[in-house]
Parts: sequence; structure tokens; C-alpha cells
Amino acid sequence: MKKLYQSLFVNLIVLAFAQQTVLARGFAPASVNVDSAIMTELSPVVWVSGTVVSQNDAKIAAEISGRLTSLSVIGARVTQGDVIARIDDKQLKIQSREAQANVLNSKAYLRFLEAEVIRKKQLFKQKLSPETELDKTISERDIAKGNVIVAQARLDKIEQNIAYTQLKAPFSGMVTQRIANLGEYVDNGSAIIRLVEIENSEASVFVPIVAFKFLKKAKQLSVESPLGSGYAKIKALVPVANARSHLMEVRLDMSTFDWPIGLNFKAQVSNGPSEILLAVPRDALVLRRDGASVFRIIKSDQGITAEKIAVAIGVGMGGLVAVTSTDANKSIQAGDLVIIRGAERLQSGQSVVIKNNNHELISHHRNTEKKVSDNKGNQP
Repeated sequence: MKKLYQSLFVNLIVLAFAQQTVLARGFAPASVNVDSAIMTELSPVVWVSGTVVSQNDAKIAAEISGRLTSLSVIGARVTQGDVIARIDDKQLKIQSREAQANVLNSKAYLRFLEAEVIRKKQLFKQKLSPETELDKTISERDIAKGNVIVAQARLDKIEQNIAYTQLKAPFSGMVTQRIANLGEYVDNGSAIIRLVEIENSEASVFVPIVAFKFLKKAKQLSVESPLGSGYAKIKALVPVANARSHLMEVRLDMSTFDWPIGLNFKAQVSNGPSEILLAVPRDALVLRRDGASVFRIIKSDQGITAEKIAVAIGVGMGGLVAVTSTDANKSIQAGDLVIIRGAERLQSGQSVVIKNNNHELISHHRNTEKKVSDNKGNQP
């Protein structure tokens, strides 16, 4: 019985090897997608965290004490100069009328004293009035001029306070928080509304200070978030690092991204010199227990086959990764087609059929077969 089991086991192994040989000979070609290996400039990178911030994020405070009579709702979009809150101005308007009357009285008294100075000068010339009377009238006139200025200044101050009862948006944005509520009495300097500019947003990213010399040459950074990915322009470098964290701040222009304020994302930052290296798409890597490998397309008279080449993984940047062949007899060259989809179960030497795109690979449409010569340089 034991010998029977051993015989069955041996037969199964032979059958498995035979099946792999049949597949490799092209009896069951696998559908794959391909892309080209290229020589490109790569540099070591690190992913750092960043946050989308607003250029203007302010808590608008009251500049006069009083009771709130109106207040913008949360989520309201306002433009620069729009009234976002109002404070009761009844008492101030009463004070304004009183101050206007004081200005009129002061000006009227000044006009009287100016005329009196003219009369006293004529009497003094005619020696009908002493010089001391003239000097006294001139002094009273000068004091009256000062009183007019003081009365006008008090009126201007009250008018300014009336203007302060209407809080206007210093910039365009959105009301994100009501710090005070309608009907509350607020003091001068107390915050009422938080206003955030949501247009022309930017991002704050903290990177290692050692990356400064590489960032000076860069114009943009690759960014990724749950809402998408893209490239953000560098607005400013702040080459001042915290003594404990050794991180410096980089500001990015996020105006082209429809990302909300406060969103966390990742940014790719170079932290080493660039090199020209042979690179393949990350999807071309096949990671197994025996190591990493890449399947290269081989064209021959017998058809199209996949050749497995063991590689060492190097620097990665974006969707590309540098590779170096670890097999002395096989190597990948720039321009070689490598399999980026469908290589998970391939065996070296197995026949393949190249498809246009991933949809065709999944659906196995036979009418999209392509020759290797037609696929060089095509993107999947």
C-alpha cells in the first residue's frame, strides 16, 4: 500500500512538470499587458506628511462693545467687504447727534471770537481799547479753534465706532464658525466669527533639513491623498529647522486641487542625488519567495514567450523603480517590453498574448491581439 502511494505521488509530480512544459510550449498562451523598460533620471525619495491650509484663516473680532443684531450663518460664502455681523448702533447714533451739535456750537463761538478780534484791533488802533483786551480776545479765539478740533475729533470717533458696528470681511472666504451668538453682548476685541479663505489654498509640508539642497532645484512635488494625486508647485522654502525634529517647512500651491482645508496628504521629497538608471513600471515586479523578478517579452519564429529575469530592486520614484539583473546570462535593456499585468502565474518560456489594455486582459477578447513590434512604446 505504501509503495502504491509513493507511485501515485511520483506520477503527480511528473504530471505537474508535464503540464508546465505544455504551457511553456504555447498550448495555453496567457493574456498579458506590457510596457517598456527605460533609462531615466531617478533619485531616492521619502514620503512626508502635509496638510492643506488656508492663506487666510482669521477670527474676526469686534472693534466696539455692543449687542449682536445680525450674524452670518455657518457655511456662508462672502466676498471681501461684505458685512458678516452687525452690532446695535442706537446709542452711538444718539452720541453722534450730540457730537454734531457740539461741533456747530464750537464753530459758532469761533466765528464770534474771530469777528471780535477784528473789532478789538480797530479799537486798539484808535486807542479806544487797551492792548490787554486785544490779547485776551486773541487768546480766547485760539482756544475756540482748539475746541472746534476737539469737537470734530469726538464726532469722527463716534462715526468710526458706528462704522465698526458693521463687521466686514477682510478677505473673501467662508464662515466656518460662530464664536459668539446672535443677541449676545460682546466686548471690544472679543472674537465673533472665524472666516477662512478657501480659494487659492496652499499646503504646509515639513521635510528633513538635509533635503534642502535638493528642494532648491525642484519646482514641484508629487502629492497623494484619499481624494487623488498630482503635482503641486513649490511656493516657498523655509530653511529653518526645529532643533529637536530637524524638519523644515515647505509651502506648496494647492490652488489647482479641489481638496478641502485641513486634509492630510503625502508628498514625495528627494533626499539624495539623481542618477540615470534602468527603470521598469512598479507593476512589472513579481515578488515571490525566491526573490524579485521581471518577465521580459521574447519574440521568435515560434511566437511570443515570456522570459523570467531575476532582478535586484533599486531606487523607486513615482510609478517607476530601478532594477538590476542578478543573472549573469540574462539582462534587461532599455526598450525591452516587460509584462505589467498577467505575470503572477507565468512560467519562464510560457507563450503569451499581448492585449491593448487591462479591460481586454480581463475579458479575454481575442480580437485585440498585437504583435510585439506594434506594442513598443505603447502605454497599457
